[in-house]
Amino acid sequence: MTSAEQELLEEMKPGARVEFRGGGREIGAGFLARQLMRGEGDRPRTLWLFEVTVVGKLDLEAGEVGFPVEFEGCSFDDVPNVEQAELAGLYFVNCRLPGLSASQARFRDGLALNDCQVKGRVELTGAHVSGQLDMKDCLIEGPPDGALKADGLRVDLDFHCTGEFRVTGLTHMIGAHIGGEFVCDGATFRNPGEDSALELGGLVVEEHVFWRKGFTVEGVVGLSGATIAGRLICHGARFLGSEGKALVAIGMTVRQEVEFSEGCEVTGELSLVGCRFGGWVKLTGGEFSNPDGVAINLTRSVTSLNLVLRYKTVVRGELRLAGAVVNGLVGAQGAHLKNEKGVAFNATGLKVRGDLSLSVRKKKWFHAHGQVVLSGAQIGGDLDCTGGRFESDVAEALIARGVHVARDAKLCKPFVAHGHVDLAGAQIDGKLDFTGARLKHDDVAVRCDRVQVGHAVRFDKVRADGCVRMCDARVGSEITFHKARLRGTPSLKLKGTQVRGALRLEFAKPPVGLLDLRQVRAGSFGDSETDWSEGSMLDGFVYGELRDKSMELDKRLKWLRDVHAYVPQVYLQLAATYATAGQHDEATDVLMAKEDVRRRSLDGGVLGRFYRMVWWVLSPTVGYGYRPLRILWWLGGLVLLGGGWIFRVLGHEPGNFAKMRGEVQPDWFDPWLYTIDLLLPVVSLNHSQLWAPLGAAKWFSLAFTLLGWVLAICLVTGLGRLFKRDER
Repeated sequence: MTSAEQELLEEMKPGARVEFRGGGREIGAGFLARQLMRGEGDRPRTLWLFEVTVVGKLDLEAGEVGFPVEFEGCSFDDVPNVEQAELAGLYFVNCRLPGLSASQARFRDGLALNDCQVKGRVELTGAHVSGQLDMKDCLIEGPPDGALKADGLRVDLDFHCTGEFRVTGLTHMIGAHIGGEFVCDGATFRNPGEDSALELGGLVVEEHVFWRKGFTVEGVVGLSGATIAGRLICHGARFLGSEGKALVAIGMTVRQEVEFSEGCEVTGELSLVGCRFGGWVKLTGGEFSNPDGVAINLTRSVTSLNLVLRYKTVVRGELRLAGAVVNGLVGAQGAHLKNEKGVAFNATGLKVRGDLSLSVRKKKWFHAHGQVVLSGAQIGGDLDCTGGRFESDVAEALIARGVHVARDAKLCKPFVAHGHVDLAGAQIDGKLDFTGARLKHDDVAVRCDRVQVGHAVRFDKVRADGCVRMCDARVGSEITFHKARLRGTPSLKLKGTQVRGALRLEFAKPPVGLLDLRQVRAGSFGDSETDWSEGSMLDGFVYGELRDKSMELDKRLKWLRDVHAYVPQVYLQLAATYATAGQHDEATDVLMAKEDVRRRSLDGGVLGRFYRMVWWVLSPTVGYGYRPLRILWWLGGLVLLGGGWIFRVLGHEPGNFAKMRGEVQPDWFDPWLYTIDLLLPVVSLNHSQLWAPLGAAKWFSLAFTLLGWVLAICLVTGLGRLFKRDER
């Protein structure tokens, strides 16, 4: 027995509080083990060993140490073994150990390795610590396959790995159970040359998990299947993953909030697939990087409150929310998402009870450089992209096919999209607002085919370098383009859209390309002279009324005649609108203009020239039958011409008329009756039969007779409206 052992033996009195200072002297491991496993009644109350060197293997396997033991400033030349032992409490402070073997051990009070240096494995598999487990400032350098192995570990109170705690080698805690908090503020876990550094699959924590203040993992963290009853807070943490993975927590449950925020850095995928969160999920201020891959994966996750990643959040890679459920709002105001060659924000099938905000906050714009996909998402509040900037190096910048928005969809000033915006098949119960948006794409700038909008659709003050397309849409209120600037070719396609209220154009400048309003139905329609471009199509366009300050009728008819192809329905619709408003003269002018254009559009050839000649006669005489009384002006004019001048002059000159009967006197000749008798081809006044015209009178009489027949035929044709039977 050494002197140190002799001194310790003398101090080991039953019930005493023993403090032994070895001054660096050696104590045999076997001797120490016998003293620690003293039987009941022979045990000290506590034992503190200071600056002792334990020589040999301290073997307490399956033994019982009935009093707390603390080693401070001690060193061990072999791995202490307390496997399956039952200890009141075991504490190492500022010690040097080649490892620790404590599998299946039970600690009635606590276990500590504070400020220790461990050159080997710490084995806590299946151990049970009824109190607290402390590893503050502990440095563990173990093998790559397991430096800290604690599968099935149970700690009834808190587990602290704080300060300068550092593990080199794999930390393996599958199925561990912590009854209090799991605090790793400032800790570092690394496993050089290997993928996984911290494996916590199936972990159960009854209170909070704090990974803050420089907490660092160099390698992959596994948290799949973990359950955390409190919060998971990772302020200022660093997850430096491997092979594209940083933290894998598939199926994890956190019953309160989760925060990867305030300077948190994640390199590799943050995989939270299928997780359930009972509070907020906060990513604001975090930096998540996995270029060309998935940076944050929340697929099929469920968040009970809000999901936020606001100003100063940077995501390099895909943020994936496919099939996720958020029972609050999703706020990404001011976030910066970057995945140039792929999808930056993927929320396919996302369900949000509140708002989805990809907008501006405190003059900090949401910016996505890469595709934003919202197809099939269900949004219980607003879809707010006000001030958002969407850029994509591929065709689409924003894809929201089939999205359902319970309130408004706001893509307003200064919303900017450099790439195609696709809302095809969307259902928006409120309004769809593009006011002041800047849309740019070489082909289609925005596509809203088959959208259903409960209220208004506004493209006021929009600047679109590409086609604005909204075919077969259903709009409950109105569609407006007040002061919009459309530069696409074509500029606007609304084919088949139905609007209960008004369709108002009123562009700031004439569109560069054509407007396609074929088969559109609107309650009312408003436009101006500068709204129409060459090649625009109005086939089947139906509207109830023209709004005040719309294009004047003569200018509208001139544009239809000179620019638009002849389509009968276009004129009939315009005429019906005026007729419904009680403006019957204007309606007649439209129908006459229709026949003018129809005459010009007839095919060439003999038959075509014949029809054009007939229509040429019908236009000035009876207005194609729409103004049959116009023929009275022609008759009156011819009567004045013949009776007041031609036949009056000829009747006074001898040799122009010969009497047909002997009893007829020369002064019986009346030029007025003679002219009227010639012009009436069916009814005879028997005055022209008394005289035989000669010379010039003969030819004038023939001309007036023919003109009478022509006018009569035109009158009959006009009254019968025969030409209206063919509306081709």
